Formats: sequence, structure tokens, C-alpha cells
Amino acid sequence: MVKLRHTRIPTALIYTRVSKDEQAREGVSLDAQLAACRRYAAAQGWVLGEEFQDILSGTRDDRPRYQSLLAEARRLRGGGQPAVVVVARLDRLGRRLMERVRGRDELREIGVTVHSVYEGGEVSDLVANILGAVAEEEVRALGERVIAARRHIAAGGWYLPGRAPWGYRWRPATTEERHQGAARSVLDIDPETAPHVAEAFRRAGSGETLSGVHRWLVTLPASARGNRRMGFAAVREILASPVYAGRPPGCGPDILAVPVGRWPPIVDDATWLRIRDYVKSHHRQPRQSSGQHLLTGFLRCPMCGGRMHGRRQNNRTRRYPCTSKLSGANAHLPACTFSALAPQIDDLVLAEVLPIVEAATVSMPSLRLALAQAWEALRRPAGNTVSLATQRAAQLDRTAERARGRLTRAAVLFADGDIDKGGYELLRDEARADLEAAETELGSLRGVRVEPDLPPLETVLAAAGGWSAALRQGNVADQREVLAVLVDRVVPVRERRGKYGAEITLTPLGQALRTLTVSPVDAVAA
Repeated sequence: MVKLRHTRIPTALIYTRVSKDEQAREGVSLDAQLAACRRYAAAQGWVLGEEFQDILSGTRDDRPRYQSLLAEARRLRGGGQPAVVVVARLDRLGRRLMERVRGRDELREIGVTVHSVYEGGEVSDLVANILGAVAEEEVRALGERVIAARRHIAAGGWYLPGRAPWGYRWRPATTEERHQGAARSVLDIDPETAPHVAEAFRRAGSGETLSGVHRWLVTLPASARGNRRMGFAAVREILASPVYAGRPPGCGPDILAVPVGRWPPIVDDATWLRIRDYVKSHHRQPRQSSGQHLLTGFLRCPMCGGRMHGRRQNNRTRRYPCTSKLSGANAHLPACTFSALAPQIDDLVLAEVLPIVEAATVSMPSLRLALAQAWEALRRPAGNTVSLATQRAAQLDRTAERARGRLTRAAVLFADGDIDKGGYELLRDEARADLEAAETELGSLRGVRVEPDLPPLETVLAAAGGWSAALRQGNVADQREVLAVLVDRVVPVRERRGKYGAEITLTPLGQALRTLTVSPVDAVAA
């Protein structure tokens, strides 16, 4: 192979770029840019060198082919070869002023000039910086217009543009819908996939496990699944998504209080709420298939905070080992090997919970009256300050939840290419500011005693007898159902070799019941 010598004729490095939204625009397409750059370089008598192409937003400095362009320019100049960079317009190099200035400085220092076909060839630094500032301002203004348009669409009750949820499709908006604030397309039922969505909710509502629903879904043809993969996590998110009850995502904790949107729901409110609560319970108390381990899902490792699950060793001893090592590098402490003897921890938890339950089954009228009065005192704490703090905390919780939802939606829009990085950063910064303000004020309310929203006492007492029987005589599945109501989490503590204690955190309902087990009369007096 003949080795080519370097010449004094500059090598033209051509860079073209479009964002996803620009690909079909006349004069901005990659082919149009490339043809113009080639003609310009040929007219100058330059050698056409390597061509670099990105399909990414110009606000991103980490574009791979842009970085390769800079590396190739450095390589050619390091070898003594003259080089120039040719672009159709300077904004193709990027839309962030700081990076454009930095990139031009780097190229100038190594003796590489930048030529823009449609802006007169080599452009002075002053003109280039002005054009860069204009390009950056265009991105900012576009982001603001996108935010305003999306707010207008959402305020009208329409589903925001993006990928249609499973079971729905986009259809062109009618003239009347456009006058009512809809985007060009509106969400509507997909007759091919919606029946399968309804069947998934029916199965979950009839008691089928999430794993069972998932196994059924993956057997469906791809067209029935909307050409989605349908992993287990996706199925869980679908069954908890408010979209199927006609509400927008990220609308706060009290989802059903939000007005129904302008798209048809697939399930009724009662069914959706029941399944949503069932799905949410999996995060705190995952279901288990063996039915042998009482505290799987309740236990947290004292060493790393990871979950612990039940396992039988040598078909004899039951233990609760930490599951962090199963999470690999994602675990807080991947090498954690903590475990606890299951029978000891089980007995400790039952010994803590059983007296709480049985105290609620008292039948003496005088004691029942005192219990009722004490319960009402817990449900409605005295003092306007506490009441106002409770209301404000609930409002701030809703604000924080909405801000988190906006952060999630912004990330999805950016990942789907519906907005560029500048638009995402505007959405992100606004939502983050609201979230931080809400969390800061919530922190200042921590010193005020805010009581949980407890159910009526008669409802609790009616269930207490069944709880007591389940804890004393029921199987593990029945006992776990009771613990799910009263226990939030359990942290085992190794006291010495083979001897364990337990730190038990009760749910708000469990804490209220334990308060009354000391003495209802004392609770009234307090």
C-alpha cells in the first residue's frame, strides 16, 4: 500500500447535524447540508476529508461525531496537515454559546478555521458570537413556547402529546376540539388493544397476581400489546397509571379528586383505585410464592438498608438473608451478608402485634366508651395550630408530588425527543424549584405534631376480632395480611451470636392502636 504524503492543500472536515425535529425541514436536512458543504469545499479547491454527522440537539456538547470532528482536526494538525471545518450554518456546530466559543478557540489555537456556507465563508469571532447568542436565544424561546403550549393543552383537560399509552391511539383533532384547546391530535381508544387492557385490569381486580397478569400479557401477539415488550415493571406501572381512569399522570396523591380528562377511561374509578392500592402495596410488602416466610417484604437489613427475604437452609433452618448481593453494583453495599434467624424474628413481631390487636377486642361497655373517646382524640387533635399544620402539610405533599410528576414527564418528553435539552432544562429547573420549596417548608413543619388520618373506631374494632384469630391460628398468608395493616417495617438486631432482637415500626394505624393499649382512660385524660 502506497503511503500518502501530507500536502499543503487543506483537508476539509465536513460536519452536518440535525435534531430530530429538524430532519424533514427544507434546507436543513442532512443531505442538503452535505451537498452544500461538498460544493463549497470543492469550489475552494480543498481536499474532501472525513465527514461527521450527528442527529442530536445542538444544546448537547457530548455529541459523539462532533467530538470526533475535534479529535480529527487535532490529529491532522499534529501531523502538520492544514485543515478547515466546513458547516452549512454555524448553528450546526451547536446552539450553546459557551461551547461554540470554546470550540472555536480550540480550533483557532491549532490553526483550523471554520467556514459557514450560507454565512459567507470564514466568519469573524464577533459575528460568530452574535450568531451563537441568537441561536441560544432561539432555543430558550422555543422552550418557553413549548412549555406554554403544553400548559394550555393540559389546562384544557387534554392528554399531552407523546407516545400513546397502551390501549389508546392518536387521532386528528376535530375543528371543535381545536377550538377547545386541543393539540393537532387527541387521545382516543384503540379498538385493537383496549380490550386487552380491560382484560388485564379485570384479571388484577379478580385477585390474579401481578406475575400472573404479566405471564398472560406476554403470550399476546405483538399487535395486541401495541408492539411493546411488556416487562413486569411495565405491567405494574400500567395497572397503577391514572390514565386508564381518565386522569393525567402526576396529578397528585388524591388522583380521583382531579376532574376527568378529555379522553375516554378504560376502567371505572372504583376498580382503578382498588387495583392501584394493590399494586402500591407490592412496594412495601412484595407477595411471596412459597407462603412460608412471615416477614418477607417487611424486613430491612440493619447493615445496608436493603430488603431481606426468607430462605430455608439445608431444608431445616429458616433465615432472613439480605438481598443486596442479588442487586449487584446497584446495591448500597453489594457485599452485605447479614442474615437473621427467621423463627426468632417472627416470634418477636407476633409478640409485639398480638397484644395491640387483642386490646381492640375488649367488650366491657365502660372500657369501650373510653376507647372510643381516646380514639376520637387521636383522630381529631386539639389545637388550631396542629389542624392548620396538617392541612398545610397535606397541601405541600400534593405540591411536591405534582413537581415530581412534572420532573418525570419532562424526562420522558426529552427522552422521546418531544423537547430538546433546553426545553427540558427549563421544565426541570421550574419543577425542581417548586419541589425544593415544598420540601423546605415541610421540613419546618416537622416540629408540629401532625396526626394521621385514621379510620373510624368501629371499622377497626369490627376487623380486630378477625385479626386476632388470623395471628393466633391463621396461616402465614393470613398473618401477613394483618401485618400489612399494622406494621410498616422491621429491622432485626443481632444482640449476640444466635440471639436477635427487632426494631418494629408500626403504620399510623398500628401506632394509634398501640397508644390505646396502655390505657384508654389515660389516653382520654391526656
